[in-house]
Amino acid sequence: MKHVPVVKMDHGILIWLVTLCVALGNSQEAQEEDPNINWLSTKVTTDTSSLTSTLQNDFESSVQKALSWLVSQRESDWGWRNETPTVLMALQLAKETRDSNSILPNALEMQLSAKQMEIEIVTLLWRHNEIPIVPPKLTQYALALSTLCQDPRQFHGHDLIGTIQHHEIVHDLDFAYTTLAACTANAHLRKKQIRRLLDIANAAKDHNIDTVAMVILALRCISKDHRHRNLQHSLRRPTINLAREQQPDGGFGNLYNTALVVQALQNITDASTHWNESAAKYYIESRQDPDGAFTDPGLTANVVLSLQPKGLGAIRTLSCGKSSPDVENHVELDGLTSSLSNHGNDSEIRNVTITYTLWVGTNVTENYTMSLVVPRNTSFYNVMVMAMELDPHYTFEASEWPNGHYVHSIAGYKEEPMGYHYWLLYRLPELPDPQAPPGNHLVAPVGVDGLLIEEGDHYLFWYKKL
Repeated sequence: MKHVPVVKMDHGILIWLVTLCVALGNSQEAQEEDPNINWLSTKVTTDTSSLTSTLQNDFESSVQKALSWLVSQRESDWGWRNETPTVLMALQLAKETRDSNSILPNALEMQLSAKQMEIEIVTLLWRHNEIPIVPPKLTQYALALSTLCQDPRQFHGHDLIGTIQHHEIVHDLDFAYTTLAACTANAHLRKKQIRRLLDIANAAKDHNIDTVAMVILALRCISKDHRHRNLQHSLRRPTINLAREQQPDGGFGNLYNTALVVQALQNITDASTHWNESAAKYYIESRQDPDGAFTDPGLTANVVLSLQPKGLGAIRTLSCGKSSPDVENHVELDGLTSSLSNHGNDSEIRNVTITYTLWVGTNVTENYTMSLVVPRNTSFYNVMVMAMELDPHYTFEASEWPNGHYVHSIAGYKEEPMGYHYWLLYRLPELPDPQAPPGNHLVAPVGVDGLLIEEGDHYLFWYKKL
C-alpha cells in the first residue's frame, strides 16, 4: 500500500482515525486472530501522530505569518490606529512564548509603540468631555498596560480601572470584558460583580457565544485568587455547555467567536471531551489570507492570542519581574492596588494599616472612623471604594475629570457651592480630634486618585463651610 502524506484533513476524518486507533488498540483478541491488524493499528497510529504534528506546524506557521503581517501594518507613529492596544497585547504575549524571533519588534520598537499607546490614552482622557469615554475601549488600553507590566490603576496619576468601574455597564459582554481587565490588574471586585458573572454563566443559553466565553475568561481569572477558588466548581457546567456549541466545521459561528472560545476553554479538563480544539484552530487557520492577515489588525491580533499558548487569560499570570505572580498569600483582588514600579523594596506587596474618618459639619455633628488593612501604595480612591462596601455611611459619589475623580457627595451630604459647603480631604500624622481640628495646611496636596497611602496614615474627609 502506498502511503500519501496528508497535509490538511477535515477534522471529522481526524476524529474517525483516532477512534479507529483506540478501537484497534483495545481489541487484543482481534490482534491475535489476524496479525495484519497489528500492522493496520501501527499504521493508523503513525499517520495520526504525523497528522497531529503537521497540524501543529500549520498553526505555528499561521501565527508566524500573522505576526509578520501585524508588524508590517505598523504606522509611522509606531501605532496601529484604533487597534494599537490589541496588537501590542498579541506581540508582547508572543514574545513571552518565543525566546528569540526576528519577526517580532525589538525592545526599542516595543517601547516606541507603548509610548504611542500612552499618548492615545492621554488624548482619550483629555477629550472625554467632547467624546465620552467608552468603557470597552478603555478596557483594551488597561489590558494592554497590564500585558506590558504597567499598572493601569496608576497611569500618570489616573486610575483607569476605577474610571471603567465608575460607569454603569449595561451590556453583559462589555461588563465581562471590563471585569476581566479589573481582575487582571488585581483591582478590587465587588461581590455583586462576581454574582452578575455567575448569573450570566448559569443562563448561558440566553446569551451569545462571545458573551459566555468572555464571562468564563473573567471567572477563571477571579478563581486564581485563593479566596475565590470555589468558583472553579461553578465553571464546570458553563464551560461544557460552551464547548458543545462547536459546529461541524470546527468553529463557533465566526472567526472572532472561535478565537475567543479557544482562549476561554484552553486547558479546562472538564470541557476537553466535549469539543475538538485542533478542529477549532484548523477552522481559524483555514480562513487566513495569503498575506498572513485575518481581515484586519484587530481581528488578526485576537486570532494570534488564540493560536499561541498565552492569550487574554494569561495576562494576570505574567511575572513582570516578580518571583511568583500567583502565590496564595497575595491580596491584590480584595486589597485593590499595588505599585508595579521598582523602587527597592517598594515593589514588594505588603499590607499597611490606615484609618479613614468622616466628619460632618463645621462643629462636627457626625463622626465616623474605620481602620483598614490594605496593600501599600493603594490609591485613596480605592480605599474609599472598600470603605463604602464595608459601611453604608461611607457611600460616596464622584465626577470624572481628565485629572481623576472629584468627590462631591459622601454619606448623603452633597457639596453646596452656594452655601460654601465642601468636602475637604486631609492627610494627617495622627487620628483627627474634633476638639483640635486640623489646619488647612494639612489638606491633601493631590486628588483621591493620586493620593497613595502609607503605613500609619490617617485620612479625614470633612464636610464643612469654608
